[in-house]
Amino acid sequence: MSELNLIQKAPRNIIWNFIGQGWLIFFALIATPFIVHRLDVSLYGIYVLISVVIDYFAFLQLGMGAAAIKYIAQFLAREDHDSVRLTFWTGMISHFITGLLGMTLIIASAGFFVDNVFNISHQFRDTALFALRIGSVGFLLSLLSGMAAGVIRALGRFDILNIMGIVFGTLQMASTIVVLLIGLSLKEIIIANLAVQFAGLSGYWYYGIRLAPYLKIRAWSGKMMLQMLKFGGFVTLSGLVGPILTNIEKIFLTALRSVSDLTYYAVPFSLVNRLSVIPSSFSAVLFPLFSFYQDSSGSAVNKEIHDRSVLYLCLIYAVPILFILFFGRDFLSWWVGDDFAERSTAILIVLSLAGIANAAAYPSITALQGMGKPQWPAMFHVLETFFYIPAGYLMIREFGGLGAAMAWLSRILLDTLLLHGAAARFFGESLMRWYLKLLYRVLPPVILITFLFWILRNLNMKFLSFWNFLGICTGIFAYGYVLWRWVLDEPVRSGLVRLIKRQ
Repeated sequence: MSELNLIQKAPRNIIWNFIGQGWLIFFALIATPFIVHRLDVSLYGIYVLISVVIDYFAFLQLGMGAAAIKYIAQFLAREDHDSVRLTFWTGMISHFITGLLGMTLIIASAGFFVDNVFNISHQFRDTALFALRIGSVGFLLSLLSGMAAGVIRALGRFDILNIMGIVFGTLQMASTIVVLLIGLSLKEIIIANLAVQFAGLSGYWYYGIRLAPYLKIRAWSGKMMLQMLKFGGFVTLSGLVGPILTNIEKIFLTALRSVSDLTYYAVPFSLVNRLSVIPSSFSAVLFPLFSFYQDSSGSAVNKEIHDRSVLYLCLIYAVPILFILFFGRDFLSWWVGDDFAERSTAILIVLSLAGIANAAAYPSITALQGMGKPQWPAMFHVLETFFYIPAGYLMIREFGGLGAAMAWLSRILLDTLLLHGAAARFFGESLMRWYLKLLYRVLPPVILITFLFWILRNLNMKFLSFWNFLGICTGIFAYGYVLWRWVLDEPVRSGLVRLIKRQ
């Protein structure tokens, strides 16, 4: 894997990530209203809680997944296939052991969560217990799938990753819809999801071995495991507090309010979280790049990659966020109904603001981890936990779902500021000067589309009318034209033109 190939593949891989994740977002937008209303608000809340519990146990990965991708990419650059094989199998065996441990812990603690943590009515207790215990198998499958997919990712074959993501993501949502259409419920959905997960693991395994046949020979290295754990230790610390930072407000909502309140929060949260495909599409591709250029001679290259990524993410993310700010209520009313629009619009707006701040932080955390500084994000996450838990509890107790959204926004703003500060320090630049340069390029086009959306909103046209739709598309087109002519640099424009012509 040459330096030239890494650079050349980056735009193509990012586009593949957009295609794959974009399709799943589109399908989810169609499927979610049906699932919520057909499954029932309370059962959908339990469905969300399953992922909350399982996500918490993700710290058992011990950072091995990220470490495996980092070291496999480095060894592939040197064509050291023996080290690639040792890294892969050491990670795979470790994930199998920790996956079994996590599955066992989830099964054993299911009763505690249902009876003492979540505010679940007695009539849904057995369903919740079943969902947690059977769903725990998905934890093991996800760990193994992540390691198998890591090889494909390190090889830069994001086309294969995203085609498989489209296939199995579509199957998962489609199976949920079919289960509900034939009159079944949450238990059967969990079983169907596990079947799709197993099929996905088989697919990743098949293509990983096909792309790297030398992986067929099993191996184990204690030295390699220690090396991976050394890098993954701080990633593990982030993984330990990460589920708290990501999900504690959902647990507080069910404990202080009800499962239905969680649903009114989880639906807009899910919508905003779907937009994370934008920064994650960048991050997945950038991590091997930052790792490749982590030595001092590549620092200038990494700084350029980091700064451009933050700029482009802010500019791309601005469009959906401004759409939510001006048309979010109408969209929710059309998408999931007037009841959700009434109770979830303010939550959606606050979460959308957190979304763009979070997107801007992705390149910084990816750069710090890729360049061998995972301890900085880990320390920041620990610090944020001490602030977020009491703040989240108090705000949820007073304001319910809106309080959860405000606590989430506060935490994200703090996280972004810390990560940007660390990245600026690492690259030897003043944070304030860097922010001013960023705003100089971001604000003009954003002010333009804000003004256009404001005019359109004040015309008070129906959301689904032809003229409103035309106005929104015109605003987005004008925004894109300004970006193309005055924001994107000539090398970037030329590269995108060449990339499109090759498609």
